[in-house]
Amino acid sequence: MDACTLVTASEASAAAGATLVNLASVGGIAIPGACFYGAQNSSSGVFVYAQVYPDSTTANAVTADQFSAALGARIGVGATSGKQVSGIGDKAFEFTANGNAGSGIAIIAFKANVIVMIAVDPTADPSVVEGLAKTAVGRLH
Repeated sequence: MDACTLVTASEASAAAGATLVNLASVGGIAIPGACFYGAQNSSSGVFVYAQVYPDSTTANAVTADQFSAALGARIGVGATSGKQVSGIGDKAFEFTANGNAGSGIAIIAFKANVIVMIAVDPTADPSVVEGLAKTAVGRLH
């Protein structure tokens, strides 16, 4: 799955309050299932990750805390204080995170056999990240 189709560069830019680009398109490393939006000389960023599982039972066996911990080392996020949020996919959890630009928010959403993580750094506005997560989940086929 191409995570960059779930959130566009313009949507990521609006969420971060800075002009961001897909870093893979400007010589960054491409990681299957991941999309990193960032900008030169800026620590602001948006991270989108999507993992497709064989079925919803397998996806539901993964907890949001496990998923967050596994990805935390990759994106420099120490996610804490997870809470369930409604209206995003089958279920979703929101975490505060500390990234390169300061405090941010990450949402892990489950929809059928797909788990999506959206992280915005910096932001203190949960509605921004929730909006991106709703958009991303809505684009799953």
